[in-house]
Amino acid sequence: MNAPATSRWFRFNLWMHRWASLVATLPFLVLCVTGSVLIFHDEIDQAMGVVPVAQNAEAATARPLAESVANVMATHPGQRVLSVGIDADEHPGVLLVSTAPAGDHDFTRAVASFTDLATAKPLGTKDLDKTFTGILLDLHARWFLGPLGELIGALVALLVLLSLLSGLVVYAPYVKKIAFGVLRRGRGSRLLQLDLHNFIGAVVLGWALVVGITGFLLGFGTVALGVWQHTELAAVQAQYGHATPVEGQPKVDVDHVWHAALAAAPAGWHVVSTIWPDTNFSAPSHYTVLLGGAKGLEERLYRVALVNAATGNVDTVRQLPFYLKAILVSQPLHFGDYGGLALKILWSACAWLTLFITGNGAWLWWSRRRRRVSREEVPA
Repeated sequence: MNAPATSRWFRFNLWMHRWASLVATLPFLVLCVTGSVLIFHDEIDQAMGVVPVAQNAEAATARPLAESVANVMATHPGQRVLSVGIDADEHPGVLLVSTAPAGDHDFTRAVASFTDLATAKPLGTKDLDKTFTGILLDLHARWFLGPLGELIGALVALLVLLSLLSGLVVYAPYVKKIAFGVLRRGRGSRLLQLDLHNFIGAVVLGWALVVGITGFLLGFGTVALGVWQHTELAAVQAQYGHATPVEGQPKVDVDHVWHAALAAAPAGWHVVSTIWPDTNFSAPSHYTVLLGGAKGLEERLYRVALVNAATGNVDTVRQLPFYLKAILVSQPLHFGDYGGLALKILWSACAWLTLFITGNGAWLWWSRRRRRVSREEVPA
């Protein structure tokens, strides 16, 4: 009884590996190519001047953030501020100010303006979604289809994971017969290609599982954010709903909000972004301040502070729910952008090796099918 059961199990995994791989081949090829480029998105953006460079990046003092905001708004009449943010590691000395048409409450039509922190002078405006890496990210993460495209990406990632796990089951019996890594030359191109497929697949298996799992989680990013907005954020909004909604410019400026949030944060934490009241990510009466940790995973596991726009008091500091934490941690693992240039090169090399075995696997299937059809066509 054990042998037939094992045989059925093997045949099922062989079928799963073949068809999950074939269905995912074309979209996965696109993901590998775009992903290998996006690994270097910071370097590409810097080379293309997407984010301006501050002339006084090393300045010891900075002008009040409110001056930068006022200078940006002077050049954007009819707009409202959505958020400000600083990335001191990648873009030192530069403040990003997101603005949108006055009636907008979300970031769909947001435009990024940059200022020099030391002088508060504007450095230029960019629509980050229209840059080279912005367009590639929209293709890679959303297939130009918005939230629906993210779910399609999650489905592709699931197919890839099924292909990897079933491929491991299929490959296991061959390891008992043939030493790992042996390439059987001189016995036909198809056999050599099969050995290459199995060997390279085994080499990049760990990387592919990490990228597949994180890609699957990232595919639910918008869904998870929507759940958070309609549950935890909605509960906070209801809790502080008695506060007076902000009309026009908030009474408390961004500098006070910034320092108040820092004072309420754990030691070593810093402000990543401040979102203005009355947006999809804040309460009508409160700023939402995103706080990042000092090092390690805490840099990605943000905390959220709600600062009253009328009093400047920090009313609450909350941790993000586990599902948003999982997605936030997935992003650096997926793109390999947390360990410097060496890790990015390794991630890119693994992406191109995976690209090879994806195309190579499709060729093996086509070659086998063509040979079978040829045999059937030979007259008896």
